[in-house]
Amino acid sequence: INGPFFTKPRVRGQDLEFNYIITNTNDGHNLPTGSLGAQPQLWANVALINPRGERVWESGYLDSFGDLADIHSEDVRHKRIAYDWQLFNLQTMFLITGAKGTDREFFLPVNIHPPFIRMEARSLAPLGSRTVPYKVPGELMCEPGRYRLSFRMRNRTEPMYFMRFCDSTVEMQRAMMEGTLDFHQTSVEF
Repeated sequence: INGPFFTKPRVRGQDLEFNYIITNTNDGHNLPTGSLGAQPQLWANVALINPRGERVWESGYLDSFGDLADIHSEDVRHKRIAYDWQLFNLQTMFLITGAKGTDREFFLPVNIHPPFIRMEARSLAPLGSRTVPYKVPGELMCEPGRYRLSFRMRNRTEPMYFMRFCDSTVEMQRAMMEGTLDFHQTSVEF
């Protein structure tokens, strides 16, 4: 992980634009890697903390069920939390074609292979890099003082919505949440 790289001067009350460069240092496998049917999640969690220690902006956050705030989130669907438009998630997704010919992301157990299924690869190729841009609205940075930008990569074997889909026990779901790995943790102040 390299960054953050700020794309313009940091000025109180103006939008904060920055990016990270994420590189797969493995020369033989995609990042993440897994067999067909595995759906490991690998995502960036980035948060901006204001001078009073309050989190004022975040991407890569989880809903009340432990899911990312994307199309699979119950809380997003019921408008209890906002959709994370800046989410960086390297999880490979299955795409299925509906009766009207439109594609949609879906989760599938390994033993189910409906017609017209394909995989949308979001993973990083061996030795590949991706620039991940972020933008924090200026109104969240009006307070004078030092701000802290924190970054971490997070990883787990299966998404929580898939655990529920497979009727996993509460104990299995708890173990998956507790087994979420955090790495490449960094913070910068400005």
